[in-house]
This record gives sequence, structure tokens and C-alpha cells, in this order.
Amino acid sequence: FWRSSLISHPTVATMSNSGADTGPVRTESDVYDRQIRLWGADAQGRLSSARVLYVNITGVSSEILKNLVLAGVRAAILDGRPFPSAIATMPSSFLPPTERVVSGDKGTQPLPQAAENGEDGSGEGQRKKARVLTVARAMQSHVHELNPLLDECEINEMRVEDVPDEYFAKFDIVVASCLGIAQATRISSATTLAGGKFYLADTFGLNGCAVVDLGKDHEFRKEQGKKLLDVEKLPNYVCLKDMMNSKLCEATGRWDKVPPKIWAIYRAFLAYEAETGHFPCSEKSNDFAEKTKKWLESSGGEKVGSDYLGTEEELQI
Repeated sequence: FWRSSLISHPTVATMSNSGADTGPVRTESDVYDRQIRLWGADAQGRLSSARVLYVNITGVSSEILKNLVLAGVRAAILDGRPFPSAIATMPSSFLPPTERVVSGDKGTQPLPQAAENGEDGSGEGQRKKARVLTVARAMQSHVHELNPLLDECEINEMRVEDVPDEYFAKFDIVVASCLGIAQATRISSATTLAGGKFYLADTFGLNGCAVVDLGKDHEFRKEQGKKLLDVEKLPNYVCLKDMMNSKLCEATGRWDKVPPKIWAIYRAFLAYEAETGHFPCSEKSNDFAEKTKKWLESSGGEKVGSDYLGTEEELQI
């Protein structure tokens, strides 16, 4: 069906009201031609039917969003944080720097609210209020510009903690950033139980970390040279909740005799958020250093000491 639909939609020329030729209209077969040649029309059809939700836009998730939208994958954004303050320092070129400048009242806009009727029902209480412009709404038009062939980007401006589990279950993939352990594990469980995939990705400085929960029924095929082997399931599935509940000293493997330092740094950030309700910042550097030392002592075991990530002075960020 997908292949035939592509062939049956040729490029056509459009005419303006004045009768002038405005040029050809690009169709799916034009835009995705190289991709279809690479992985086939069937694979492109599956990509086009997939839906990806992005929770809390960051530099890394906006780059993922850009690449997938250009490939024809529909996007939805859940980010009720105020714009532009929430992403003013975001390391990304997705939004123009001029739009990310925090100055004066930028970040609020007058939006009409629902009519508020008085006791007599006359509607005299109707008024306008200033509502905070969210990251999701600010991103919406830019996402559509990337690929006008897709439907308008769905946005959700609720707080993450107020969004029910059922909402996440309707997406094939959820890519999240800037989430604490409690919300990350909740969303991951809701997504994977419905057959979806969950990615938690964050960057800090020049480093970054991604935690992936593909669900216990995830299937894959190994590649041996140019040959694809038989389909198999994950042999030792570990859900995100179990990953976060494990101690740091348990994060070792064949090539890692001690936990990787990038993973230790990320877990320290998450542990601090779980205890305080917010991620570390320069104003709380002393508190972060003190709490991280204690966390390393309790979670690091014999393999990791309290100085594994540096001295207390070095931990102050």
C-alpha cells in the first residue's frame, strides 16, 4: 500500500490566484526518496506511522527530534516549563539565539481565557490574562517548518507530574530529559508496559548519559558481517526502576571493573534531585558536594570511595 501510494502521488504544479505558476509541490516520494532507496518503502511506512513524545526539550532531545522529524516521524512535545528561561542556556541551534534571550517580560503573552460569567450570567466577567509562554508552544511552529508534510506537532503544556500514565502509553517512543528518578521510572513503566520504548538522555558539560528501557518483549537481530541473524529477545532485561534502585558499585561489566565515572556523575545528579527535589546548581554547590560524598559512601561499596568523583572542593559546581 505504501509503495503504491507513493507512486500514485506525482509532483504537481500549483497556480496562484493570479494564474502564475508558483512551482512544484513536493510530495512524500520526493522528500523521502533517498530514505526509501536505503531501507525500503515498507520501513519508511512504519517510520511515518510512528509517534515519538519528547518530554522536557534539551539540546540532546531537540537534536533527536530534528533528525526524526526530517525522516518523517511525527513528534509530540510535553514541556510546560516557561519559555525562554527554561532553555536560555540550552546547547542547541534548534531555536535562534534571539528567541532564547531572557529580558523583561519576554516569556509571557496575553492570551484570551475562557469567559467568566457573573452571577447574572451576563458574561461581564470575561477578561484576558497574561499566560506564560511554554517551551512546547514555542517549539511547535519550528517543528512544523522542519517537515510540513507531517501533521501539526501535538503539544502538552501540563506539568509532567500531572500527566496520567495513559497519556504516555499511546506513544511508540518517549524521549525524556531533565527528569528525576520518580517521574522517569513512572513514565518508563507506563511506556514499556504498552509496548513502547523509553529513553532518558541528558548532557552535563562535555559529557552525556542515556538510560534505555526497551521493555521485556523487545526483539532484535544481531548482524554478523553482512548477514542478519535470527530474531531474539533481550537475554537479561533490566527495567529502568531496577537500574535506578541498584547501587553504584553494581554498575560493572566485562570491560568496566569499576563503575564508569560518567554514570557515577549522572547518578549523583539524580540522587541529589531525589533527596532535595531539584537538580544541583552553582548556588547549591556546597550542599551538592556534601550529599554526593555521603551517597558515594553508601552506594559505592568497596569499589568506589567517597573521593571517586573528586574532592569536596572539586565537586562544588
